[in-house]
Amino acid sequence: MYFIIYSYHIVRLLARMLFGLTLSENKADKLLKKIEIQFNGKFAPTTFKKIKKFQGIQQFIINDSFANFEDRTTNTKERENNKLYFILASLYDDLMDENLVSQSVLNEMFLHPEKANPTSFSETVLIDTHLKLLSSVYQKEAYQRVLNNIHQAQIDSLEQLKNDISLERILSITERKGGYSLLMCRHYIEMATNENIDNCWYQLGGLIQMTNDLYDIYKDTMAGIYTFANTQNEFEKIRDQYVSQVHKYKLSIEKLAYDDSKKLKFQIKLSLIPALGYVALENLKQLQGKADNLKPFKEYARKDLIVDMENVSNILKLFKYSYQLAKNKTILI
Repeated sequence: MYFIIYSYHIVRLLARMLFGLTLSENKADKLLKKIEIQFNGKFAPTTFKKIKKFQGIQQFIINDSFANFEDRTTNTKERENNKLYFILASLYDDLMDENLVSQSVLNEMFLHPEKANPTSFSETVLIDTHLKLLSSVYQKEAYQRVLNNIHQAQIDSLEQLKNDISLERILSITERKGGYSLLMCRHYIEMATNENIDNCWYQLGGLIQMTNDLYDIYKDTMAGIYTFANTQNEFEKIRDQYVSQVHKYKLSIEKLAYDDSKKLKFQIKLSLIPALGYVALENLKQLQGKADNLKPFKEYARKDLIVDMENVSNILKLFKYSYQLAKNKTILI
């Protein structure tokens, strides 16, 4: 019976994405080009591509899944806000990562956008987008607290460039950075105020950040960024920390005040996210092999650390782990 339920919801999700992603990307493309004309500038090509692609994936897998708890999918306004969020987050990341503005200027833009004086296309669009989202949310005080927390987490993440940062500090930054980033998106969807729902968004965000870190080991190592995934040389420790976050996320689902059928549907659709992490973990396990430890990650070739999710074998592993995770089976890896 579970196999039928799982297959139905996964196939339906993939079908919606197959037919809906192109339309969503086309709408994002038009919005981005409209903004370029309006503010007489250009997004960086990589930023344009990232916004266009990932806003749709989040809409279908995450936002619509949360909206399903209230027997609907996201509406036009909520989908528009999702696109604006990806513009805001992408431009903010660019300014942080490339150190294009001072910390005080970034503080002003993010915490007091109405007082900011932008000097570039990216700054102007960031402030305009930020103000639009601020005006659209219903729980303004709660949203502002989330903004303050994610901004602090982003500032703290600069510590990950220091080779003496502790693992405990890395894990704290990782959870807060991912958790509060996704919790922002909860405020763009009209749902009743609920502490357990907020925690589910937060724990899922932390899980997504840790999953990203597993896939970015090569890039982060080359850039001198220290994450939970590249600062340890034992596969078992990396696995256990990831599994711990998966458990916190799954516990947050159990605490939701919805009937079990809705929670199962949600868990099936979202199981693809931790399943991605397990595919990456399996790659690390194979790299360590029978040795006691992994080699320093700088000693591995790029091909050893890049997990190709277009590979048929990895796609099959993805659905295997997704099936097991949604069923709450213990995964031995």
